Amino acid sequence: MSLKGLVRDPAWLFDLGFTVKRWSRAVDRQSPQSWDLGPLYRLPSFKELSEPGDTSQTWMAWTDSEILLQVRLPHTAQMWTPDLTVSFDFLIDTRRSLGIHRANGYCHLYQFRSRQPYFAPFENKVIEARPSLITRAKAIPSYAQANQVRGWITCAPGFLDLKVVIPYVSLAGCDPVEFPEWGVTWVASDNRKRFSFARDSLYTPLDDPSLWCCARLVESADA
Repeated sequence: MSLKGLVRDPAWLFDLGFTVKRWSRAVDRQSPQSWDLGPLYRLPSFKELSEPGDTSQTWMAWTDSEILLQVRLPHTAQMWTPDLTVSFDFLIDTRRSLGIHRANGYCHLYQFRSRQPYFAPFENKVIEARPSLITRAKAIPSYAQANQVRGWITCAPGFLDLKVVIPYVSLAGCDPVEFPEWGVTWVASDNRKRFSFARDSLYTPLDDPSLWCCARLVESADA
């Protein structure tokens, strides 16, 4: 039996950690045009460990008051349906709960949903954002100002782009100075195909924060 057959996904054999650099410019939470993450903020492509055909890309940054996230999903005209439904689930553990296998009060799930008619392209359309409960969670997080979370979707030839702003006031226990490590993961779908960050999409441990990826916050003098 192959290694992948034994462990289901060779990504499980690695400590999937990465650095997230600081974005020092001003950000308007109401406007996706006020920021755009470049190559400096691109995260490593862990999916190549298990699914070489998954060409999704992720960019992430942190500021004094929010998380900036961009995700690009490959998409072709043949994949369009009369109503394109895009779903994106982002999970974060603001205290990186190692050894705790059930979501706690510092673990958050934000769901973004978009339903678009059959025409393209479009740019920076607002998508619904809402907090949700994590399966098997033993504690419910406090969503202080969840209504400030923002998301947008752009459809261009060959890809879909998602932009997300999550302020710290919407995340219990989020303090980049006192707790500069987060547990994060995400899963997206575009009607026909699922994409996920770091793990095989069939086995992404959405209910186990100890198995999410480790985001280590660092300063960046070149933002």
